Amino acid sequence: MREADIRPSDLLNEYLRLSAEDAASWFADAGLLVGRPCPGCGKDDSDPAFQKNGFTFATCRTCRTLYANPVPTAGPLSDFYRNSPSQKYWGETFFPAVAEARREHIFRPRVARIRALLSEKSTAAVGPVIDVGAGAGIFLEEAAAAGLGTERRAIEPNGDLAALCRTKGFDTFEGFAVDAASDPAWFEQADLVTCFEVIEHVPDCAGFVAELAALAAPGGTILFTGLCGGGFDIMTLGRHAKAVSPPHHLNFLSRRGTEVLLDRCGLESLQFLTPGELDVDIVANTDREHGGLVDDPFVRYLLDVASQDIRDNFQRFLSDNGLSSHMWVVARKPA
Repeated sequence: MREADIRPSDLLNEYLRLSAEDAASWFADAGLLVGRPCPGCGKDDSDPAFQKNGFTFATCRTCRTLYANPVPTAGPLSDFYRNSPSQKYWGETFFPAVAEARREHIFRPRVARIRALLSEKSTAAVGPVIDVGAGAGIFLEEAAAAGLGTERRAIEPNGDLAALCRTKGFDTFEGFAVDAASDPAWFEQADLVTCFEVIEHVPDCAGFVAELAALAAPGGTILFTGLCGGGFDIMTLGRHAKAVSPPHHLNFLSRRGTEVLLDRCGLESLQFLTPGELDVDIVANTDREHGGLVDDPFVRYLLDVASQDIRDNFQRFLSDNGLSSHMWVVARKPA
């Protein structure tokens, strides 16, 4: 898989342009922002990192998580996700254009990996599955096709996408995880709670993970994915990384940050993985767009001299050793 397969540059760059405009128009008022400690370990001790789209980023001295500080408060951020031009572009233009490619390259392999992970951790069959931020329900479709779970349910705040999940036959809660967690029909109902690429968007990671845990039955599994601040492309590109796109992406948890975060939420950490396949390709593409952005001699050799086989081998090294920017976090709720 290459970056262009799931993020064509023309669509991605237009989305990022709209995101930058939204940052200026939606959050120019400092009164809409609030300071916070590290979203991973919870410590309030950081070094300045850089600024982007008017947002200031810091690096936690304790766990090395990269995060925006200050961040939008919950109300304005929720309004932004419901009504902003960049979010509408994502839902109406970007995602529909790549949905089937993502089904092939992301969702179908994701289900297979989850089944393998669960079989390693337990011999028990998986009962109900709840997917938080289910979008158009593609993951749940693939889970159903693969027989993952005895039933599959969706939580999705976007009305149009929630309706689409219902048309596909999934029991759907239209709203956020915090709302579903307070509903007896959803509280502690899942053997497996999944949440893909949401953790980087939320201002309160500990609160959000606690909401995911509230949906899991005692002894259930919580699996979330997101962007890792210790990943190769994030560390190499810094503010130039396209993944760093506030007000959408606010958190880039480190491995240590996720470990402490789970402990703060009373969860048992089962596994931390970085199965990303795109770090090297992302760095190469961004470097090319900027006409030679990276000056590190090792990375320059990788981009300018190394063969594709060497690049691919290096990407596998990153993935195998927790050094890719795409992370999977697997945890268990106490029985």
